Amino acid sequence: MREQAQTAKFRRACISLIARFGAIGLLKYFTLSEAEKAAIAMRKIKRTASPNPTTTFAIPLVGSHQVSEWAVIEETLSKTLTALIAQSNPNWRVVICSQNRPDATSLDPRVQHIEFNTKVDGHDKIAKLAVLTKYCLRDHAKAGFFMPLDGDDLLHRDYVAKLHSDPKNGFLICGGFIVDYKNARIGQTQNKSLRSPFQKPFWKFCGSCMALPVGMDQERETAFFQGLANHEHRLYPYLAKLAGFSLVKLIQPSALYFINHGENFETRRGRGGFKQRFVQRFEVTDPATLSKASEDFSGLNMILTPRKADL
Repeated sequence: MREQAQTAKFRRACISLIARFGAIGLLKYFTLSEAEKAAIAMRKIKRTASPNPTTTFAIPLVGSHQVSEWAVIEETLSKTLTALIAQSNPNWRVVICSQNRPDATSLDPRVQHIEFNTKVDGHDKIAKLAVLTKYCLRDHAKAGFFMPLDGDDLLHRDYVAKLHSDPKNGFLICGGFIVDYKNARIGQTQNKSLRSPFQKPFWKFCGSCMALPVGMDQERETAFFQGLANHEHRLYPYLAKLAGFSLVKLIQPSALYFINHGENFETRRGRGGFKQRFVQRFEVTDPATLSKASEDFSGLNMILTPRKADL
C-alpha cells in the first residue's frame, strides 16, 4: 500500500475555503479522497474536552523479516519508549502493531502490543496504522488525544502535559530536532523565516508530528485517522483543519527524529540523503542547547553509546 500523492495546493485551498464557510454542497464539484470525505464528516461532531484525557500513541513497527538488523529496531524503540516513560504527565498509553513482539514492550505496563498477521505486498505501515486506529479509537477507545508515532522518534518530556493543558485543540509540531545517528550530528528544525528562508518545520520531515483530540465519535474518528494514514504527513495540517480542528503550533523543540541508523524506511528505499544534508546545514553545536536537548529528550544521550549491533 502506498501513500497517496499530495493534491494541488490551489485545489486544497478551494476545498478548505468552501468547508470553512459551510458551503458543503459545492464540494460535489470536486472528486474528494476518502480522507477528505472523512474529514468533512468530522465537522459534524460536537467537540467537548475530556476532563481526564489519556494520550494514545500508535506505533506501526516494522517486522523482523523486513530489516537486516532487528537489534537496531529494538534499540531505537527502547529510546522512543524511554522518552515516554520519562513524561512529566503519566496519562498516556502506547499500542505497537507488528509481526514480532519487541522485548522493549516489557519496559512499562502502559505499553501494549497487537500482532499483525495480514499479508501485504510491499510496505505495510499503512495497513498497520489501519489496525491501530480501529483498536485504539473504536475497540479500546480512551478519550483524550491520538497520535501516530514512529518507533525511532522521541518526544519532549513535557509533551503529554502540554497536550492535556489544552484538551480542545490539536497540536502540530513545528520545532524539533533531527539526529543523524551514524554521524552523531543534531540539526534543528523550525518554521521558515526571513532570517532562515531555507528552514522547514518538523512536520514536513516526520510523521510523528500531530496529536488530535478524540473520544467524541468513535466511528468518524476511526474513519478519519484511517484516511489520514493514506496520505503523507505533509498533508496532515490540511486534513486536520478540513476536519474542523484548531491546531496549536508548537514552536519550541517538541520532538526528535532519528535518521541514518540503518533501518529507517527511507534509507531502505534509497532516500533520505536530503535530511542528512539538512542536519549538516542546520547543525546544533552550541553546548548549552545540546545540554538542554539531552535534559528534555530522555534517551538522547544514548546516541553517544555504541549500539549493541556494532559490538
